[in-house]
Amino acid sequence: MDKRRMTWDQMVEEYPDMWVVISNPVMDGDHPDILEGDVVEAVSDDDIGKFKSSHRGQGLEYRRTTESGWNSMFYADFSITTV
Repeated sequence: MDKRRMTWDQMVEEYPDMWVVISNPVMDGDHPDILEGDVVEAVSDDDIGKFKSSHRGQGLEYRRTTESGWNSMFYADFSITTV
C-alpha cells in the first residue's frame, strides 16, 4: 500500500473495522486522538499482532477504526500504542 495522507474520518470511512497503521500523525492536542496522518497499511484483527511484531521500532501509530460490543474495551486499550 502506498502512503496516503488522510483525515481520521476518511480512515474510518475507507477502512471500517480495521487497524490503521499511521505515520506522521497530527494529534489532537493532549488527547490521544489522531486528526490526520499518513496511512501506511490497513490490517485485519487476525493480522495486527504479527504486523506489529515485524514493525517494532518504526514509530508507527496503530488505531482501530471502529469498535462495537465488549471488544471495544479490549481494543480501546490495545489500539493506542506507538511501537
